[in-house]
Amino acid sequence: MTTLAAVIIEDEKRNITFLKEIISNACPEIRIVGEAGGVESARDIILKLKPEIIFLDIQLNDGNGFHLLQLLEEDKKQGNLTGFHVVFTTASDQHAVQAFRFSAVDYLLKPIISSELKEAVKRVTQLKAANKSEGVNQHEVLINNLLKVDTEKKICLATFDELKIYSISDITRCESQHNYTTFYFIQDKPILISKTIKDYEELLKDFGFIRVHQSHLINIKYIKAFIKREGGFVRMIDDVEVPVSRRKKEEVLEILNKM
Repeated sequence: MTTLAAVIIEDEKRNITFLKEIISNACPEIRIVGEAGGVESARDIILKLKPEIIFLDIQLNDGNGFHLLQLLEEDKKQGNLTGFHVVFTTASDQHAVQAFRFSAVDYLLKPIISSELKEAVKRVTQLKAANKSEGVNQHEVLINNLLKVDTEKKICLATFDELKIYSISDITRCESQHNYTTFYFIQDKPILISKTIKDYEELLKDFGFIRVHQSHLINIKYIKAFIKREGGFVRMIDDVEVPVSRRKKEEVLEILNKM
């Protein structure tokens, strides 16, 4: 069995003990090589041990995990650190969780359960086996999303063979194809993602997107017109006509009247 070296960055000893125990039981391929409770001590130990996985808590005793991540990215750019994968561990922090999801960064909600830990480790293992290095872009997107206003936020979308980064404001619409979703953009070519449209409806609902039909999620700022024929359609900026379901028609008309 191939082992992966990991460090735990967590400011509470009981949480470190619990995470060590659950990793030992659920993921024997993970070898814990170190631990730390603060930003500076964590940076030192990571630079020394160069782990493949970092289990990183958000709240640390002298700062937070996001600041540490920024420092590690600087170390990486300077050649002092090679590729690493971060799995955040956090309590229910909705702002942080949203940033993780937009950035396609793995995270575990406390109290951590073994099935979710296994899934996170499985994704890291698959990335290593495929020789894909996702870290830099994902981490930069994460930091960007935590610091920027909504109109500047970005999203990481994983296709079958690569991870792509887009500005949320450049997405015009999403179309469901069973368990897949096609994203359409102002300038870039469409891409197919192996997640359902429901996943993105929840993620994008606070950014001007509305599910107008079972198969369609649209960015309202790119609506050109409402067409009244048959059940109703919205014409998008690319002149594609998207159907509107009966139960969504009134909501769509109300949005358009306010624009």
